[in-house]
Amino acid sequence: MSFIYLDWASTAPPDPGVLEAVKKISMDCYGNPSSIHKAGRDAEKQLIQAREGLAAVLGCRSEEIIFTSGGTEANNMVLFSLLKKSRGKKIIISGIEHSSLFEPARILKQLGYKVDYVPAAASGFIDPSHIASRLDNHTALVALMLVNNETGAIQQVAETAAAINSFSRITGRKVLLHTDAVQALGKIPLDLRELNVDSASFSAHKIGGPRGVGALFIRKGSYSDFLYCGGGQERGLRPGTENLPGICGMALAAEKSKEKLELEYNRTRKMMDFLLGELADMNAACIIPESRITVDPALFSPYILNLAVPPIPGEVLVRVLEDKGIMISTGSACSSKKKRRFRIAENMAVPKERALAAMRISLGRDTVPAELEALLRALKKELPLLLKIARR
Repeated sequence: MSFIYLDWASTAPPDPGVLEAVKKISMDCYGNPSSIHKAGRDAEKQLIQAREGLAAVLGCRSEEIIFTSGGTEANNMVLFSLLKKSRGKKIIISGIEHSSLFEPARILKQLGYKVDYVPAAASGFIDPSHIASRLDNHTALVALMLVNNETGAIQQVAETAAAINSFSRITGRKVLLHTDAVQALGKIPLDLRELNVDSASFSAHKIGGPRGVGALFIRKGSYSDFLYCGGGQERGLRPGTENLPGICGMALAAEKSKEKLELEYNRTRKMMDFLLGELADMNAACIIPESRITVDPALFSPYILNLAVPPIPGEVLVRVLEDKGIMISTGSACSSKKKRRFRIAENMAVPKERALAAMRISLGRDTVPAELEALLRALKKELPLLLKIARR
């Protein structure tokens, strides 16, 4: 059965060219990059090339890239590295972070750290001045994601970095800034030097790369040690035999995404503008945040849209649309089965009824206008009866 896939923010279908490259590396370059024989040296060469390729895409040095199993591991590595620091027992994080950062922060709180949560405005954005106002001599790290995975709001990371650096110059105290950039890679212009962060996390499967591989950018001098112990792979910070096929696949997917970034961004922006315009004319539909339809479109990723049709529960509409062959989600796949999946909406002070009705529509490289037209037709057809039932 053919279907329309509009859940690209959860995962992207693998790029066929990337899969072929992964297969070839698996078959032709099976040596351990740490081995000193020819097979090992050949594998090491591929590893070096992949690291250099990804670094070129991100705008950093190759030695600042650590390969991981994904964005979740990268986020966990950063937060739990604080357990080895003797100074600073406070972290500041935005209230709209992905669960792979929010949950480690919760564990740190249980272990005695003070965790300061900065709420988002109703617009979906975190004000850098609100973060700056909470900095003190106990602060070790600030975490602010680049693109929110549920609303698509692009956060002011560079401005936040400037505020933190100003604090550091005045006080002489270094405060680290980490950004979860998983939903930004390959989707919006991204240069780590311009962002001026100390660390950033990435995931391959969001851009058509293989699952189970990601990367952590660590600015030189920012972090000295993590909790992992073992061999000397990845500068000893993430030991273990490298997933060479996955790493090469990630680098290739990132390079291909960057080559087409402007073209795909503009194409997707047109589709998102069309979708927003049509939904604005549907009285029952609510965009989250509401201000999205009136502000500069550049403030949001065109790949992600949060929609609600209260009082219809989001799960109900997702299942109804699935019966029509259209795949969307109620939000992050990592939290869709958890009780706290409304956390981000609640943090933005979204009314409860609207939060319960929230759904995420996310576009990707294969999305075409006809699929959005089909989505709109299905909504217009199904909503009258669903609303009648839900309002009884």
